[in-house]
Amino acid sequence: MSFWRKLALAAVAAFALPLAAPAQSAMAQGISIRGLGPAVVQTDRVRIVSVDRATRNVVVERGGRQWRITVPAAFGSLAAVRRRDRLEISRVEGALISVAPARANARPDISFAETRDDGTFNNLPARWVTRSVTITARFTSFNAARGIASFVGPDGPRTIRATDPAVVNMLRGLRQGDMINVVFAEATQILLTPRRF
Repeated sequence: MSFWRKLALAAVAAFALPLAAPAQSAMAQGISIRGLGPAVVQTDRVRIVSVDRATRNVVVERGGRQWRITVPAAFGSLAAVRRRDRLEISRVEGALISVAPARANARPDISFAETRDDGTFNNLPARWVTRSVTITARFTSFNAARGIASFVGPDGPRTIRATDPAVVNMLRGLRQGDMINVVFAEATQILLTPRRF
């Protein structure tokens, strides 16, 4: 390995530290969700397309799909984050809080609002944060027997549990293809991984 390649890798690793903590197995920490039980940690590996440091908005891409994420301040400075860097996003999703029809001509989107954990998530590992997520998505189906809603947002297909009777009733009235806004709580951790040279 050349001197310059070693130097570049060392620099990337050093810059990654503010955004990354040592990898922890969230399942080993025993995360559970109020009303749902033990949680499954979902991990997405994405490539950075652009970074807006002022707003902390990062456009990421995976499998030809691009979407915007907001990196919480708890994850540190974005000064070292560059286009083509890779992020590993681990998340645990709570049950749907609300579902409503989206405005006419709505496009798939994701927005985040930081919030404190109100007890929805039990025993979160260090450096995980809790926030409210609103996704504008195309509804695909609802499995009433299992309480699972399926939809396609800007980051692709997702399934989320629904336990609130009002949310379940709303889901039962939807038709495949309807554009909806879904809201749920999410616990997440974002790790920067060095780009490949």
